[in-house]
Amino acid sequence: MFISAWDGEWSMYELAARRSIAQPPEWATRQRTLFDLFESAVDEFVADYLDDDGEPLWPPADHVGVDGYDDVIEGFYNWPLVYAMGGDESLLVHAERAYEGALDRFERAETPHGHPMVVDEFEQCRDWFHLGEGNLFTYNMGLAAPDDDLVVERATRFADMYLGDSDLDNYDPERRLVRAPMNGSAGPEYSDLSAFGAQSTFGGYGADYRWASHGLPWRDLEFESATELLDPDNEERLYEIYDERCSKGDIPLNLAISSLMTNAYLHTGDGDYREWVTEYLDAWRDRVERNGGIIPDNVGLSDEIGEYTNGEWYGGTYGWSWGGWHYVGVGTTTAAENATLLTGDRDHLDFHRQQLDHLVDEGIEQGDTLHIPHKYGGEGDYHYNGSGLREDDGEILWRDGWYEFKPHRDDPYLFHLWYMSLEEDDRERVERLRDWGSREWKQVDMRPSTKHGAGNEWAWLAYLEGEFPEFPERVLEANRNHTQELLDGMAEEGREPDTLNEDYLRDRNPVFHRGLLNLTMGAPQPVYYGGMVMAQVRHFDGTRERPGLPEGVAALVERIDDEGVELTLVNTGSRDREVVTQAGAYGEHEFTSVAYDGEKRNIETSAAADAIRTSLPSGTRVSLSVSMDRFANDPTYALPWEREE
Repeated sequence: MFISAWDGEWSMYELAARRSIAQPPEWATRQRTLFDLFESAVDEFVADYLDDDGEPLWPPADHVGVDGYDDVIEGFYNWPLVYAMGGDESLLVHAERAYEGALDRFERAETPHGHPMVVDEFEQCRDWFHLGEGNLFTYNMGLAAPDDDLVVERATRFADMYLGDSDLDNYDPERRLVRAPMNGSAGPEYSDLSAFGAQSTFGGYGADYRWASHGLPWRDLEFESATELLDPDNEERLYEIYDERCSKGDIPLNLAISSLMTNAYLHTGDGDYREWVTEYLDAWRDRVERNGGIIPDNVGLSDEIGEYTNGEWYGGTYGWSWGGWHYVGVGTTTAAENATLLTGDRDHLDFHRQQLDHLVDEGIEQGDTLHIPHKYGGEGDYHYNGSGLREDDGEILWRDGWYEFKPHRDDPYLFHLWYMSLEEDDRERVERLRDWGSREWKQVDMRPSTKHGAGNEWAWLAYLEGEFPEFPERVLEANRNHTQELLDGMAEEGREPDTLNEDYLRDRNPVFHRGLLNLTMGAPQPVYYGGMVMAQVRHFDGTRERPGLPEGVAALVERIDDEGVELTLVNTGSRDREVVTQAGAYGEHEFTSVAYDGEKRNIETSAAADAIRTSLPSGTRVSLSVSMDRFANDPTYALPWEREE
């Protein structure tokens, strides 16, 4: 049965599942079991690791610093996302209470600057590596509770801090630049942190971690090797240089602010936020062009490349000589994705694609695998504990300024490019940069990583292409095992943290959502340092009119390509359910045709539709093959039944 219907506000296909099942498929049972496990695990977590007021147990009352707020938020940032996919409402309730508790705690925690770590409910002055992590919660709340007035108010207030008319002066609208690598609710003034040393600048990461592991950001200093920075006196000198070269001006990592603006736009539809994203991206396009096609990692307040780094386009905060492509790619990926979402113009992806192609052109073949450079720097000593190809004497291989040549395995930026474009050329780029020395595309990473480099993007793509049919069961098993391991560890430590620091919540967060994103929404893990969820479909409970799959219902996206998607819905429960499936995470796509349960014919409609409403009696399933017109609609957080034509 198929009906094309119009309910007066929005276009929708309606269909009813007729295919009965004697027993739900294993993936469906595991998926619903995982939702249930997350519910009970979070109940235990909250009871043991937050105080009676819902506040975190860290920082202590006498703590002074600038780091740690984002780490605490990471302890529950994904609970609203799991709720928005079909988790129990208690996940959202617990997340909201934990967030309010964290705000209260950190609004009392002092910095060396004479004001708290959190000012006006936002971090006072931090880089967008850390701000991006903390604001993932903000974006997930948009998916979970878009009709919550407080959620909307915060989203717009946070974004307004970066508009050109803000008194905070984070953004220079004339030159289209963010005024410092560190910025926030206290403005960019407190990016100058030299007087407070390593603790305030880098969150307590000393030389042993930051410099011995990553190498010197600059080669023109008096130090001969990174190991000399283990001497605290030498490290102090390095922070003086940091103040001179890296405390002001713009860096690519600031492009992650585009997610804050996109989030506000999705709530309000206010064109000022969309214009900010495209304007700022265009500014960086101009800088790339001025720099011969490669993105510079530092721009002065006059918009001059290398203004504070002796004219060099590298050496900026979180730049090519620091963390390299791992951090630079955050900005190029998120900005390209957000501009594409907001405008529907996939040409914005060229900005990101151009940088990847630059690295590929500089790559080195070793065996069957292309090793691309992840960093750029001047000549000098490269003896440090970094990764990548090495010379015969053990020194990091350096070639024409590029170094740390390694497979493109740890960062998902290339995968995100293909996912947004779904172009064959980008798919071939993914294929070319597979690590052919391993078999990661036939394996699910069993490590309980909380960061974006979990390694399952390749395995998921192999599943979508029919190479790894076991992926759904494997990834759900891995997620369940990760949760159970943390619960066992919590019980073993006696429900009291062995170490009470800024990471204690993050390290014990029992919710692992990646498998659910892949399977239910056909979505990859967002770029961890501030990316938005980008998805093929999104589900809602049509009866209760709330985000997420109805209780007992499981979903599996089985194919994604430039034509559309295939997905299966299964009702594993004992009650009849109704599922509304939306085209895109924000209604940005349109369904143009639907075929279901293996029928050869497509069921065309006179007009494209925003969603499919499926009636799922108990013990039934339906398989859909839908064609889609991508990025055809203005994106919004608005719930389907609240939209107007």
